Amino acid sequence: MQNRWWRTSVILSRALCGPSGKPLCARIHEARPSARRSVAMFCLDMLFNEANHCERIHRRWKALND
Repeated sequence: MQNRWWRTSVILSRALCGPSGKPLCARIHEARPSARRSVAMFCLDMLFNEANHCERIHRRWKALND
């Protein structure tokens, strides 16, 4: 089930990173460790009030595509 947050994340991911149906949070989780990645993950955890938000989205995306 895709909600508006999921669709918005996919649109942002396409705009920033190129074609893919992967949500932006999943791409961030897959990115190699860096200061920017750490900041983005922290901010998204705070925004969604959820620990390990990017990891959870990545797991959900993988489950939907397996």
